[in-house]
Amino acid sequence: MSATVAKKPTDPGTEGQTTTTTAKTGRGGNRQKKYWLYTGGEWTDISRNRYQELNPETASYTTLSAPNMGSTTSAHRYPKDAAMAKESDYVLFEFYKYVPPFSGINRSVSTAGSSGSQAYNQSVNDESLYEKTTLNSVILYMPEDISTGYKANWSGKAFSNQGRNLLNTAGAAANGDFLSTIGNAGESVEGALNAFLPNLGEKSISAVISKITGEQIGNNEIFASTKGVILNPNVELLFGGIDLRNFQLNYKLVPRNQPEAEEIRKIINVFRKAMLPSFAQAGDVPFVSGDAVQDNFIRVPNVCRVSFMKGGILNEFVPQYKMCAITQVDVNYTPDGAYATYGDGNMVAIGLQLAFQETKLVFSEEVEKY
Repeated sequence: MSATVAKKPTDPGTEGQTTTTTAKTGRGGNRQKKYWLYTGGEWTDISRNRYQELNPETASYTTLSAPNMGSTTSAHRYPKDAAMAKESDYVLFEFYKYVPPFSGINRSVSTAGSSGSQAYNQSVNDESLYEKTTLNSVILYMPEDISTGYKANWSGKAFSNQGRNLLNTAGAAANGDFLSTIGNAGESVEGALNAFLPNLGEKSISAVISKITGEQIGNNEIFASTKGVILNPNVELLFGGIDLRNFQLNYKLVPRNQPEAEEIRKIINVFRKAMLPSFAQAGDVPFVSGDAVQDNFIRVPNVCRVSFMKGGILNEFVPQYKMCAITQVDVNYTPDGAYATYGDGNMVAIGLQLAFQETKLVFSEEVEKY
């Protein structure tokens, strides 16, 4: 299917007026948005940045609405006859088309007085960037292993005396303490001179041993074996970032009748389709057309919003997650250790293990929400 290009507005405008038009690119493809300025008696194509300059209010975005009872309409569910009431606890899985983190982003968000969190999370929060897939949502019961975790990466880093002194100098300069900067600079030069001769001697010994025996001996090994000392490692603990959160949900699906067995099959297929890539379509890749798109490119799989619900709202007492990638779908057709089917061939029980990874980090300012 050929790409559909967002067309120029047909209605006449007034001088300086701006507007937008949208169109889909390819079969089930992403939305293309074009920006227009009415000038000189006609609509002229302009860049998004120019559009935002003319319309400062567009420097923010509308957050993707939270799930509600309406989100459960037409959803596949297990148990199939589970009624959604105010007291109902369940997990809601909604599927959206993947949004590249640097595609269609409103760059003005980060310069228009918004928080760093708002700018960072735009690619997972901006309602205009997300489009639900044709896959039905899924509702499953609350599993027994709901948990969350945060992992920070700290590691020790060794600094030489010279390196430590130079960093002290840089730190003093960064803080505007110029007197300390001058003093630290002097100490750095003195320390370098004091360490030069001993290190030079050990390097000479190491070079001689290497030429004669081929052994590679470091300075610390020479100091330790000849003087009983080693260089002070000056180790400091440094922060190296945090990991994206991962979590798993485990289910045992036991059909009680044929319609429920069919519903379970549909649920499993939804997760399979959501996590697997598909062939790219015409319009997905600029400057490439025809069969060359499908022959050379595949589309990134869909993403999933996992919501732990209480009735028609999010359960604030259970951890919630940002948009997630489905990293693994394991289906066990013999969860009880034995192969067993009903008369029509449907399995007596099926084990379903789902693994997810958040697409964005969680920061301190967001812990009340996530």
